[in-house]
Amino acid sequence: MLKKLWQHNNMWDSFKAACEGLWIVLRTERNAGIIAVIGIGVLTAGFILEVSKIEFMFLLIMVTFVFLCEVFNTLAESILDMIQPETDPHVKILKDISSAAVLLASLSSLAIGIIIFSPKILALLKH
Repeated sequence: MLKKLWQHNNMWDSFKAACEGLWIVLRTERNAGIIAVIGIGVLTAGFILEVSKIEFMFLLIMVTFVFLCEVFNTLAESILDMIQPETDPHVKILKDISSAAVLLASLSSLAIGIIIFSPKILALLKH
């Protein structure tokens, strides 16, 4: 079997490449940084407000889901920019569709956050 030029020699090299990709997204995409900060804030709030294990798992899944959507959005936009560097209305439509995934993930995460956090915040406000 032929070895691909970009194939990593071992698991450690694959892990380092994945971390480098994550760092590139965080460093170059403003929204990815915002999503990461909000995600850390949400998980910290879950810890402080002592949400249940199930609730914390939902928060973790949704934070990861939104970030993954942003990573794939960045990937799609980068590929489209490579394929068509000039302004093109068709490319704009594809980028808008890719961004819609991030929007939908964010809105569903917001709804789940409200469901989980609102009773805890209301209980704190009553004391």
